[in-house]
Amino acid sequence: MDDAPTAPVNNGRVRRVQERTEVARGSLVAAGIPLFSERGFDAVSVRDVEIAADVKRGMLAYHFGDKETFWKAVADATFEQIERQRDIRLDVLKDISEREGLALIIRFHVRFYAQHPELSRLMSQEARQDSWRIDYLVDNHIRSGSAKLEPYVRKNLKLNAREYAHWYYIMISASATIFSFEPECKRLFGFNPRQESVIETHADLIVTMLLGPAVEPTA
Repeated sequence: MDDAPTAPVNNGRVRRVQERTEVARGSLVAAGIPLFSERGFDAVSVRDVEIAADVKRGMLAYHFGDKETFWKAVADATFEQIERQRDIRLDVLKDISEREGLALIIRFHVRFYAQHPELSRLMSQEARQDSWRIDYLVDNHIRSGSAKLEPYVRKNLKLNAREYAHWYYIMISASATIFSFEPECKRLFGFNPRQESVIETHADLIVTMLLGPAVEPTA
């Protein structure tokens, strides 16, 4: 006896459900980035995120399970942007001079933090606490990012491992702070640090401070 025919799968309906799921997840993550970056994990409730994302109550639990899993998804989305763009820049280091390569690394970080101050604000919340969250960030994002830069920076600046750690924090802090502290900068100095001309001036200054002035080629 032949098997009974199975009902055809409605691929269109499945795709629409998947699309709605991705939209809902994306909306929740997009809402979570500024909330966690500005308030910190403990000060943000599940309902805060749902309201900011304009979704129904219970949607965060439906899509992510719990607040901890959702925070990890937000952290991943925040770091994936810098990781993807940084890797593209690292691919060209072999084709340019040592100074140009180091300047490229510095300028990239300045420009990225100007565009995405939420990353340094998230780190300001988490890096000063001993918690499962800083463990997650270091193990899944920060250590690998630093490790990709370390051989190139140490080789070209002739630094040992401890000196590289100092260089790393000086470079990251100098690149990010003025943009993370945008409200203070506006009140203290009267300008918006995220203007293009300000970003480029900031990058130029950090390159000069960390690498010294460029040597003009002799005639």
